[in-house]
Amino acid sequence: MSAPLTAGEVVARIKSHLGFPWRETTYRDTFKFGGPDTVVKGIATTMFCSDDTIRRAAAAGCNMIIPHEDTYWNDHDDITIVSADPSYKLKVDFMREHDVVIFRMHDHMHAQKPDFIWVGLARALEITQYETTPQSHHFTLPETTLGELAATFQKRLGDKALRVVGDPKTKVSRLQLGVGYATPSINNPDVDVVASGEQQESDGFLDSPAYVLDAATLGIAKGWIMLGHSISEEQGMLEMAHWIEGFVPEVPVQLVRTGEPFWAPK
Repeated sequence: MSAPLTAGEVVARIKSHLGFPWRETTYRDTFKFGGPDTVVKGIATTMFCSDDTIRRAAAAGCNMIIPHEDTYWNDHDDITIVSADPSYKLKVDFMREHDVVIFRMHDHMHAQKPDFIWVGLARALEITQYETTPQSHHFTLPETTLGELAATFQKRLGDKALRVVGDPKTKVSRLQLGVGYATPSINNPDVDVVASGEQQESDGFLDSPAYVLDAATLGIAKGWIMLGHSISEEQGMLEMAHWIEGFVPEVPVQLVRTGEPFWAPK
């Protein structure tokens, strides 16, 4: 009879399959709840480790959760600043009761070549074949309008609260893709439209929605499609689930979607 699979063994296999040395200085890619001795029954990858995600993962038989983003509402997962909050106690009580272990994977995912996050988003948008240079995240698409492109992306991602800046009738074909906070520059002569996770609405030097609004008014073909942070990166966690399946055959591995945090009133 084989020994039970532990979270520490899963992490060790992840490290050995990266293809580059693990960065021990990372504060993100560490255990956030539970520890290496926890016996793993199933693995769930996800975007944000929300309470809802944890509960659905547990219901699906997955007690090891590998999120891309934080668990305790701050990037450092510093529990000293949240421990007095009632949400923290309720969340931790559930995880303890269900023997949950959380190990975050952020920095080392983005260090992959190619990066799972960009690969997953391009695949979900069905634009992989249009990338001009491998890993450039720049795509030359069949010409369409900004409005049609945004509607297509919304349908393919199931994004209910997608936002668009620019004239919907503007003809576009040259797309620069971004994810999460990694928003590429729209002030580029080789880029008609940027599709990215999120961006501040002002104060960005030539890279804000305000710039795109002026460009559109002046007849310059520019557009911005804001997918949302979670929506833009979650597809990469599906890529990660498939990757982990290849070297952790003992237990089921699946994506448990965090989903979109926003909704639009009708």
